[in-house]
Amino acid sequence: MSPKKMSSHISQQQVAAHEHREEHEAEKKPVKGEIGNELLDPNIRDDHGDPHRAALEDLDDERKVSIRTWIAIFFLGFTGNPSISFTINTVFSVLVPISLELQGSTDNVSWMASGWSLAASVAFTLAGQLSDFFGRRDTLLFGQIVLIIGHIIGATSQSVHQSIAAMVILGFGTGTAFVNYPAISELLPNRYRSLGLASTELHILATSAFGPLMARALTKNASWRWIYILGVITGVISFAGTAIFYTPPSRPFLDRSRRDILGELDYGGIFLFTCGTTLFLLGLGWGGTTYPWASAHVLAPLIIGIVVFISTFFWDFYGPVKRPIFPYRLFKKFREFTSLLVVIFVTGLVFISINTLIPEEIAYVFTSDSIKAGIYNIPAGACGALGGTVLGGLLFKIKHVHWQIMTAVAIQSIFTALMALITPDRIAMGVVFQAFTNIPFGWILIACYVTCGLHIPQRDIGLAYGLIGGVRFLGGAIGTAIFTTVVNNRSATTIPSRVITAVTPLGYPVDRVPGLIVALSAGIKSELAQVPQDVVSAASEAVRWGYTDAFKIAWLVSIPFGVAAFVVSTFIRDPSLYFTKHTAVTMRKTRLDGPNTNTLNNTATDMDDGTVTTNPTDFKRQEDHVEISNA
Repeated sequence: MSPKKMSSHISQQQVAAHEHREEHEAEKKPVKGEIGNELLDPNIRDDHGDPHRAALEDLDDERKVSIRTWIAIFFLGFTGNPSISFTINTVFSVLVPISLELQGSTDNVSWMASGWSLAASVAFTLAGQLSDFFGRRDTLLFGQIVLIIGHIIGATSQSVHQSIAAMVILGFGTGTAFVNYPAISELLPNRYRSLGLASTELHILATSAFGPLMARALTKNASWRWIYILGVITGVISFAGTAIFYTPPSRPFLDRSRRDILGELDYGGIFLFTCGTTLFLLGLGWGGTTYPWASAHVLAPLIIGIVVFISTFFWDFYGPVKRPIFPYRLFKKFREFTSLLVVIFVTGLVFISINTLIPEEIAYVFTSDSIKAGIYNIPAGACGALGGTVLGGLLFKIKHVHWQIMTAVAIQSIFTALMALITPDRIAMGVVFQAFTNIPFGWILIACYVTCGLHIPQRDIGLAYGLIGGVRFLGGAIGTAIFTTVVNNRSATTIPSRVITAVTPLGYPVDRVPGLIVALSAGIKSELAQVPQDVVSAASEAVRWGYTDAFKIAWLVSIPFGVAAFVVSTFIRDPSLYFTKHTAVTMRKTRLDGPNTNTLNNTATDMDDGTVTTNPTDFKRQEDHVEISNA
């Protein structure tokens, strides 16, 4: 063969080889599908937008939940300790002692609670959707790292501002780590999802019951900094356990790179939502405390925040957004989704607020003894965790979930309003009412998550859970600001009035009453020693009744919210029909159980060369779907 012919032959071989490589590469890289119809990892069952049909096919009737799955769920639930146990269940009850130690006053201390709730709201809303795109594991591990950092900052706080920053970081970590809720749900059969979610309540049962007592005991006998140190320890444990045992699909979409997804995110919606909620809560927190309600400092952020927040929906509903954080396709499902947002908003508004106010009411109205105050708080905390653990866990056994939500909302609304009857001489009644008020929260929370998860397609479950969790924390931030403002503003007038009425008949000068109130509030023994004992006793009792008047108004303010939530709950669609053994996701890597044979059948993957091909679906696509209605 001549050199010229040989060169031509080699060239033809090279061209053929190149074409073969291109064909092979085309086989390896799947064609990018449209948004909402992406090619999913083989461990994720594609329900093609029809979760009801997927549940009723019940293709997993023989599958058992493996031990590795239960271990993973244990560590996912354990994340509740650094996120909830050593923040809202403990730190919230000693905000005043922390503030007094760091700056000698309670100025701006309410922002430790409001900042936590605000950051958690924004983080959960965003993290839920991102975990749908980038995988739950990486999102969750990132949130757990943020929690550890937040607790370290809190443990080393040298000012209230640093403590506020710590709580904001902890709120952000909590919201991000709470993608453990959709993670737990999708690993379990539909009928057992409530059991998995109830296990998260079980992890925080101890601190729900004894957290305030523990926090007060540590503050009195050691240091409140130990609360954050315990948060660091539990944070490290949850991170290590999750990293080892939780191995879900790391790349949910096989036909998209991470860069592709980043280009499709709703940056406009993220900006508008974050700015709107921050401005609104800033104005709400300033109102009546830092600035008068009628001042520009309050009205401007309130009005601008509301306008910017509402504009998020117009942007997402009608704008050129590929993956909106508030998608219209979910919000138009009123009975299956939007009604749940209303209910969980009010539940978060009431529960997170009373977790801040109940310890304060106990300390100001029931007893000034910090240890005894912690004991009084045990029934309320224990009932809250038990309600979620027992009633929430048995959701699938009781069924009629919409009736359960209606009942729980009614109980919470009635007993929150009845707390207006609490007075210093009705301590037993107060403890009982506080306990009944707390019972429904975990129950409602799990019921909303389960209902949402069974009505919403698998591709959107992280987004839907994130919106529910985000709205819950947003409600908590707004409620904390509202109720704290009501108590502070009301007590500023009721306490002086009560004290003047109590001490003037004893001959104590009216012009010295403000100083007496400050001395009593701060516990300045040197100044109180100069006041007659009968005056101190009368003024102390008057202060308790002054706070009683203030808390009474706060609890009455909750009534309209409770009524609205109950009315909306009557429209919720019952998901009981879909309590089947259908499982949405299995883990890829295995621990303890040997090879994974539970890969779901929506796709098939050749693990040797990476070729990805699409197999027949588990059931017909939605265009062939015969509507199954839930009568």
